[in-house]
Amino acid sequence: MSIQRYIRLRLAAILAVAMASAAAHAAPSAGKPGRAEGVAFLPLTFTSDEKGLGQKVQQMLRFKAKRIGATVYDAPSIKEVLGSRKVSSDTPPVELAALGRRRFDADIVVTGHVAGTEPYEVRLLAVYTGNLQQPRVFKKRYACANHHLIPVEMAGAVFDILGMERPKDPLRMLRADPEIDRRWREGPNMVKNPGFEQPGPSGNGPAHWQALEGQMAWVTNPDGPGKVLKYDMNKATAGSYGLDFYSDWIPIEAGAIYRFSCRYKTLAPTPKIFLKGYHPFEAAGGYPAQRRETYRRQVHPSGGKGQWNSVTADFIPQSTRPAQTPTFMKVDLYAYWPAGVIFWDDIVLKKVRDAPPKAEEKPGRPPAAKAPKESR
Repeated sequence: MSIQRYIRLRLAAILAVAMASAAAHAAPSAGKPGRAEGVAFLPLTFTSDEKGLGQKVQQMLRFKAKRIGATVYDAPSIKEVLGSRKVSSDTPPVELAALGRRRFDADIVVTGHVAGTEPYEVRLLAVYTGNLQQPRVFKKRYACANHHLIPVEMAGAVFDILGMERPKDPLRMLRADPEIDRRWREGPNMVKNPGFEQPGPSGNGPAHWQALEGQMAWVTNPDGPGKVLKYDMNKATAGSYGLDFYSDWIPIEAGAIYRFSCRYKTLAPTPKIFLKGYHPFEAAGGYPAQRRETYRRQVHPSGGKGQWNSVTADFIPQSTRPAQTPTFMKVDLYAYWPAGVIFWDDIVLKKVRDAPPKAEEKPGRPPAAKAPKESR
């Protein structure tokens, strides 16, 4: 047996035990199928100005289910098996259960409806095919205030449908992946001069960051080696605009998953980080060609004062308008009221997962009655 095959078998065994344990402790409202040998994510109807939103949400559900170990069916094969037949959340559960068992040999059939344009609402219906006469049903509505929250909510929905306990931290739903953890440990930091050690051309501030402004300083770390960024805000600044400090431009891949972290020590001011995505616009209407902000992720640190704290956040830079997809990013270290001193250090930004492919996987070749299952 090859090492690679042994590792795959060991991972499959560990995953099976973890899924069984999670299902045993899942909330009563979850489906609790006990296993997921086949999940058929059927087309989702939608009422939205965003063309193809139903298909995108269906893809999010499928990809997440695959990532946590479920066997799912490729969308083209599902479409081929359904033919002209229409299904929706209004289809009787008995019919969905029969369809799932007889045509797909699936344990779970999922359909639903997507509505709105910021805010959005995703209504999902999961039918479990163990009992075709009285199938168990799971229904839930997922509210998404903006486009960027849809992937997080759909990740939670997959945990609900599979009967697995959700991670307590919503962001962990994107982090619970060995490959993401590996890339976070081993991947390159996209922030240049993340520890503020290299001097800029003037020698008065760190390289690859904006020039220092009033009430900012590039100083020796008061608690150890190296350099840090220091704000010393007066009341007027802290009570009005606060202070921002921007990184250089960072090229990004829209739709990929990124993880950010930094260390800070505040003696009084409130820290906040903005991760801002920009799209390049051509010159038009008398305005020159320029990069404009089309995405923003706010990070709210909550550590205690007078000590060094770390904050971590996952995010997916996207735009609700495809023509304004962000392709660059800047890290904005911001602080405001009350007045006083805050230090910043060790800024990290890494891509931990590539964007999903634009095209679906290669379609399977379904037999007369059943669609093939995708490999795990």
